[in-house]
Amino acid sequence: MSGDDKIQGFGGFDLNLGKMKDAVASAAGHTDDVTAAVVFVRDHGDELVDLVRKLPELLASAAGALTGASNDVGAAANFLTGAPGSGPGVKSLAGLASDALDICRTELGDARQLLDAVASAFSRLPIPDGGIGDRVGDAAQRFEVVGDKLAEVAAQLRHLGDAVDSAGHGLSATATKLQAGGAALNKLSS
Repeated sequence: MSGDDKIQGFGGFDLNLGKMKDAVASAAGHTDDVTAAVVFVRDHGDELVDLVRKLPELLASAAGALTGASNDVGAAANFLTGAPGSGPGVKSLAGLASDALDICRTELGDARQLLDAVASAFSRLPIPDGGIGDRVGDAAQRFEVVGDKLAEVAAQLRHLGDAVDSAGHGLSATATKLQAGGAALNKLSS
C-alpha cells in the first residue's frame, strides 16, 4: 500500500482509502436497500428510540417470565420425580400400586389352590355333589385369569412410572435451561 492510500482517521487511526472506496462502491450498488433503510429510520425514528429506551425493561420482563416458567416447570418436575419435599413421585407411587397388585395376585393364587383342593375333595366324595366340585373348580380357574390380568396391570404401572419419571427428569433439565436463559436476559437488562 502506498502512502497515498492511507489517511489519518479520527482518534489517530489510520484508514485504508482503498477499503473505504470499496465499501462506498458496494453500498452504491445497493442504493435501493440503503434508501429503504434510511426512509425506514426517518419514518420510524421515534419508535426506534422509544424501543431502545424500553429495551432494558423488556429484557427484564422476559427474564422474569423465564424465571417464573423455570420455577413452575421445576415444581412439576419435582412432583413427578419425587424430589425431597415434593412427595413420593409417580414412579414410587406406581411401584407401590404394582406391589399391591402383585400381593393381590399372590393371594388369589393361594385362594385358587385352596379352591382346587376343595374341588378335588368334592370329586372324591362317594356321594353326588350336584356339580359343586365343578363350580368350585371353575371359580378357581377364574381366580387364575384375574391374577394374570393383575400381573399385566402391575407391569404396565411400573412401565408408566418409569416413563413419567423420565419425563420429570426431562422437565427438570428444561427448568435449568429456562433459569439460565432468564439469568442471561437479566444481565442484559442491567
